[in-house]
Amino acid sequence: MRETQAIDSILYANRCIDSLLILVTRFAQEGNTPGKIAAYNELGKCYREESRFSEAIETHKKGLMLSISLCDTLQIIQALNNIGTNYRRIGFLDEASSYHYKALSYCEAYSDKNDKRLLKNRVISLNGIGNVFLTLDNHQVADSVFRMALDGERILGSPLGQAINYANIGSLFESKEQMDSARYYYQLSMNFNKEAKSELGISLCHTHFGRLYEKDGETDKAIDEYLKAYNTMQFSSDSWHWIESCLSLARAYIQKGDSKTASVYLNKAKKKAVEIHSLEHIADIYHLEYLWNLQKGDSSKALDCLVKSREYHDSVHDEKKMTQVQNTHILYERKSKQNEISLWQENYKSEKMYSEKVTVASIVVIILACILLFAMWLIIRYRSQKNQMLQQMEQMRTNFFTNITHEFRTPLTVIQSAANDVLYRKPEDEDVKRDIKNILHHNNILLNLINQILDIAKMTSPAHTAQPDFMRGDVVEFIQMICDSYTAYAADKGINLVYMPQQELVEMDFVPDYMLKIMQNLISNALKFSHSGSDVLVTTKVKDSSLYIYVSDSGIGMTAQQKSKVFIPFYQGANDVANIGTGIGLSLVKQAVEAMNGKIEVYSALGEGTTFVISLPVKTTDKVPMAFDKSKIVRPEIPIDENTSFPEDDDNDKDNIRILIIEDTPAVSHYMMRQLNPDYSFFFASTGREGLEKAGNVVPDLIITDIMMPEMDGLELCRQIKNSELLNHIPVIMVTAKASHEDRLKGLEAGADAYLEKPFSADELKIRIEKLLEQRQLLRQKYSHVIETENNEPDNAAPVLSERDKIFVAKLTDSLHSMMEKGKIDYDALAYDLCISRAQLNRKLKAITGFTTTEYILHIRIALAKRLLDTTDLQIWEVAEKCGMDNATYFGIIFKKTVGITPLQYKKRDRDKS
Repeated sequence: MRETQAIDSILYANRCIDSLLILVTRFAQEGNTPGKIAAYNELGKCYREESRFSEAIETHKKGLMLSISLCDTLQIIQALNNIGTNYRRIGFLDEASSYHYKALSYCEAYSDKNDKRLLKNRVISLNGIGNVFLTLDNHQVADSVFRMALDGERILGSPLGQAINYANIGSLFESKEQMDSARYYYQLSMNFNKEAKSELGISLCHTHFGRLYEKDGETDKAIDEYLKAYNTMQFSSDSWHWIESCLSLARAYIQKGDSKTASVYLNKAKKKAVEIHSLEHIADIYHLEYLWNLQKGDSSKALDCLVKSREYHDSVHDEKKMTQVQNTHILYERKSKQNEISLWQENYKSEKMYSEKVTVASIVVIILACILLFAMWLIIRYRSQKNQMLQQMEQMRTNFFTNITHEFRTPLTVIQSAANDVLYRKPEDEDVKRDIKNILHHNNILLNLINQILDIAKMTSPAHTAQPDFMRGDVVEFIQMICDSYTAYAADKGINLVYMPQQELVEMDFVPDYMLKIMQNLISNALKFSHSGSDVLVTTKVKDSSLYIYVSDSGIGMTAQQKSKVFIPFYQGANDVANIGTGIGLSLVKQAVEAMNGKIEVYSALGEGTTFVISLPVKTTDKVPMAFDKSKIVRPEIPIDENTSFPEDDDNDKDNIRILIIEDTPAVSHYMMRQLNPDYSFFFASTGREGLEKAGNVVPDLIITDIMMPEMDGLELCRQIKNSELLNHIPVIMVTAKASHEDRLKGLEAGADAYLEKPFSADELKIRIEKLLEQRQLLRQKYSHVIETENNEPDNAAPVLSERDKIFVAKLTDSLHSMMEKGKIDYDALAYDLCISRAQLNRKLKAITGFTTTEYILHIRIALAKRLLDTTDLQIWEVAEKCGMDNATYFGIIFKKTVGITPLQYKKRDRDKS
């Protein structure tokens, strides 16, 4: 007992996180486990007061494990209650109830029922369980548990404990709308909090009184109480309860109409709630922001906040459902624990018989060991055979690639020669020149790819690996030459390429061809994945008889998965659709580095850039290699970007058919445009996101898109188009190199109207476009015919349209009828009701029905006028007003021009027949 009191006095004098961490270390060094448990207990409470709940839970769990090792029941109970309180603060009610119930079960099993420390911990367990049921709105059980806890606090004579439970009972009465009873219990709680000098308790009571005033409609009194609570908690480290006072003030000021002050408290509460991950508070904050925005008249933001509030509320609600199931399971867990204790007792008895079974167990172990050794021998033999098969397969694969690439070179050489011949003749047609240059450009790309595959095959061959052609020379000058070759190319891309060697002269043994391939691939990749305006830095230095080469960029970087596989042949990052390649270059670099007895490492972070570090020995063998002849330096082949830029959009206002081409390769965009009808108006986009934005602005008659594009792929683009109320009528043709059956199904499932594989037939593309446009034209003709011939509303003709088009036309027609009832049709308001611009409305309506907005409104008015003239006895001027026209004369002129007779003649025609 004295030891416990001494530990408590030390902890009381050092009740701050830094001091407690020092005490934990000190008690651990002294081997003082009870002191370490007590220090963990207080440290966890400090973390909880500062709303560092994850650290509080971890600390209290450490104390729990130590308490279990000492079999100290009271400390176990205390740790369980602390963990339960931590989980309850962050809204994990299932975990909270589990730990509080475990603590309560230990209390019931404790032998000395009159121990005050036991009684106090039992009350804490009941209080925690009651709060869980209160949160779950199970008021009956919560009331019973709180009153049991209050009886225990009375026995202990604890003012603070009684204050807490009186406040809890008051909350129950408040939830039942019994305000007088709630105020009575809150006042009792305030009295005991003052007696206990608890600032937190006093603050909470002010919050309770403010809430009662708020419900009674006395907002000013409520604000006074909330301010008292806020001022009391303002400098407290208990962020969780401080948020409560902020939210209460915000809510009261919103009710009062003081949006500016409410916003201040809302922002404070939101920042702290996100920081401590309090889901219930975040849900309340978004609900108050909904009310705040609604009060300001910002319906859009109010709706967003309401949706977020419901999402967070539903998240907490789902956790509550889980809690109810978990609590039901707790009784079973308690019985299981009792069974485990009985089992442990039986195991303890059985250990006495262990000595008699040692001999038998030893024999069994020896037999198992023999079996295991035999199994390992079989596994090793199997792996050896498997490795031999893999080596044979790898050799076959290498031979295949070598042979097939040699076969590719012959037709590519013929293509290159023929293209050069045509270009040499200087054709006058500029389109022919551009096409020949494109052929040569892509021919060179294929040749470079084939050369890289052949290089890998050579490097992996045993003969070549054993005898690399080392030479001695100035490697700094060699690398400088390579960097100089790329400087102009980098400048064209807006990138600054810098070479900074630490030594101006480094004589070393290296293979010039390998070094050229290493630097060429690394610099090309750095430029390829860097943004305009960034730097690519190449650095060399000699350290510990090794040359270190650093190639750094500040480009897009790599993920951890990409970094681990970057040197695997043919590997491509899954998200790298903007820079599609073969995946050969870096594999070739690694082969070349290892062939020169070096190492290569990569350091990269997504969005921060990449650095490749190569280390090569300055001297490879005792034998001096041949001197490097500078005159034989072969400058690297610099990649030449296609000079072709994207065609310009046709921005004239002609009423031509509009085609939007979304393709990230300018040459393909040019080719498509030249193959299609020159009377079309063409628009172009190079990314999926740009294409979606341009489609919304242009509202084209047809969209042609690739699948693999930067920022947004073609599948997602197609889904968004088909889900857009503005764009869902537009046919989409996918033209892509992804030609598998699965890819085709994905495209059609996304909503594509046609799917063409690259290389595609220009005739097939033209026919597909013409037929899709004919289908849309046929639908427009049918719809316009129905409108012109039917006396009913155009909705009756809707079966010729798709479901989404019918919904759009129905919304438009409803808005028109609503405006006509008010006496005036506003084009801008009509477009606003449909959430699109006036120009977009006109284009979409024209695409669906064949009518402009003005023509469609006229047909709606005439249809309504006919129905009113047929079915009512209204005067002509009254019919005109019903149709949204305040000039009866003008109405008559329009009616006669459309129907062929005047409104009066139309009204009398049936009477004349009779």
